[in-house]
Amino acid sequence: MTPVIEVPDSPAAEAPVSKRPVRRPSGGDNGDVLGIGWLHGTFQVAVFRRQKMTGNWSASTPVKTLEELGPALDEALVELKFGGTEVFLLLENDQFVHQIEATPPFTDAVAQNFLHGRVQRYEKENVPVLWVSQPAAGLKKERSFILHMLPTSFYEGLNRLLLERRLDLTRILPLVVPVRRELDRFPIAKGRPVLVAVEAGGATVVMVAKVGEELLFARTILATWSADPSRIGVEINRSLLYANQQFNLSVERVWLLGQNNSATAAVNAKCGSGRQITVLPTSPVEWLQSAAKLPPRQPINLVARHLKRKSQQRSIRRVLLIGSWLTLAFLAVDAWTSSQSWREEQRQYAALRANESKMGAERDRLLERNEAVQRERAFVQQVDDQRLPPVPGKFAAYVASVLPDQMRLTELTVKWEETIGWTFRLEGVVEADEDTSREIVAALQRDLAKSPLRVHSNEMARSVASVSGNASTAGPELQRFSVEGGMLEN
Repeated sequence: MTPVIEVPDSPAAEAPVSKRPVRRPSGGDNGDVLGIGWLHGTFQVAVFRRQKMTGNWSASTPVKTLEELGPALDEALVELKFGGTEVFLLLENDQFVHQIEATPPFTDAVAQNFLHGRVQRYEKENVPVLWVSQPAAGLKKERSFILHMLPTSFYEGLNRLLLERRLDLTRILPLVVPVRRELDRFPIAKGRPVLVAVEAGGATVVMVAKVGEELLFARTILATWSADPSRIGVEINRSLLYANQQFNLSVERVWLLGQNNSATAAVNAKCGSGRQITVLPTSPVEWLQSAAKLPPRQPINLVARHLKRKSQQRSIRRVLLIGSWLTLAFLAVDAWTSSQSWREEQRQYAALRANESKMGAERDRLLERNEAVQRERAFVQQVDDQRLPPVPGKFAAYVASVLPDQMRLTELTVKWEETIGWTFRLEGVVEADEDTSREIVAALQRDLAKSPLRVHSNEMARSVASVSGNASTAGPELQRFSVEGGMLEN
């Protein structure tokens, strides 16, 4: 036995649209939530306010297609006077496929990628689907998941039908989700295995799980309790045998949850003795009440991934739209700035054209002034170039700096000769005897030779002579000297 849902081979039907949907008011949302239970032909609708049911409605005839769903939903909305927008759907029908997939003992992220590959392979053989995985107990070292898959075309038709009535479908839940929640609330010790058989319209959902622990497996049987109770008993017995063979688990408790107990005798006959069979009358509206108490971010939500992707796409489109508007605004501001700059340049050009004659005259005047200044500058440069450098003053200053105390100048001559260059002549007296005077004059010549003026004296032109004094007058002995030479020669 393979624990998979029995689904007849049928292509995903294109979603028809109700011809005349109810026109609900487009006012504000009062916060109510609409729960829809569509379980293999049965159709129930309930309104919840803060998770408490305020009203419910059930279709009197089976609802099996989207064409039949529209009028039934319109009737329910009129009857319940629903004023909200949020809708969750508890779904079980021929389009909703459930199958068990085993994965190696990978991490959650790797396991999800593995399951995504399985779904892609399923889509190649069938049609594109929305899917969500539900963890289950694995065999040996493997991990196990139940894949809940619904054709995308069926969802789009269903969503379009609800949008026409201003309803927002936020959750699609398989029946095993509220059943699993109620199982943990059964008055049974934690860890005890239990088989739960739930009447779901024209089918029966069978689930085996340990209380408070992971789900073992779930399967859907296309048989009703009233029309084919013997088959219900056979399939429940097969599920018990499968749990014993695959999980080495003896299930001693069987719960039958439905609106009638016509299958109780068949289950007792097929499942043998030693098992406790409990019958609990349950209506589909009660499963809606249980589903309404689930958290909004409950992970087993068929449309959660799809809505998240659409939200991301809307965000990207919003960012692109904002970016486009900002770009247009920038271009508009840039165009306006360019226009203003162009107008300002036009005004400046017009002002320049108006002052063209005056500016031309000013330019001519400035040119004449520049030419006159240039001529004056050339004249000054010419005079400056032809003027002799201040060699005499610098020579006199240097001589004064090196002149000894015993020496006194009486004449200093510096002159420029075109053929010879700079020449000088020094004359004076020395207060010393003749030999000492000669030494002092020679020392002066050496100091002059060391100067930057590159002074050289003519030895032939140097002379020292005694000055005749008055015999009656007492005083120092004086010697007259004279030195001649040139300077600034290479």
